[in-house]
Amino acid sequence: MLDWDARYSSGEYSSTKRPSRLLAELFYLLPKKGRVLDIACGEGRNALFLAENDYDADAIDISGVAIERGRLLAAKSGVKINFIHADLESYKIPAKTYDLIINFNYLQRTLVPKIKKGLKKGGVIIFETFTLEQQKIGPPKNPSFLLKPNELLKLFKDFHILFYREGIFKERKKKAIASLAAKKP
Repeated sequence: MLDWDARYSSGEYSSTKRPSRLLAELFYLLPKKGRVLDIACGEGRNALFLAENDYDADAIDISGVAIERGRLLAAKSGVKINFIHADLESYKIPAKTYDLIINFNYLQRTLVPKIKKGLKKGGVIIFETFTLEQQKIGPPKNPSFLLKPNELLKLFKDFHILFYREGIFKERKKKAIASLAAKKP
């Protein structure tokens, strides 16, 4: 089990304040307002971006250190975000609650059915995380936390796919990822 508080305290997981590139690029596809859940939010950069754009944001992470940093950043930015310090292995996403759920750089396959139930009809999921090809590039390397080819598409095959890509991309650094935006029917 990784000690996420230690990683955030050491600066190993200090995040940028900018939102994920994918979230910014796909912003036009999103409902224009509503309630959002940011899964494994870290310091909350994506929740902050959405709160600044009039979303009612909930953000969840296992690291209390990251959550506290996110709270300070939100207060400094003058936005309200409901930060939730919880383990996603046991957290219950409330059913039919969210217009948008975002999941970046985190894979817990057992969470996918809960994400689907947590979205309202017509709600959107944006999901981006690492694929098995990441093992050739750098961490993470544990195959339990890496998507197989086309796995993300299969996980959301019952949704309307709005955007999908899979491969090796260079953003801040080179990474092997699958990215999806999909709408709940």
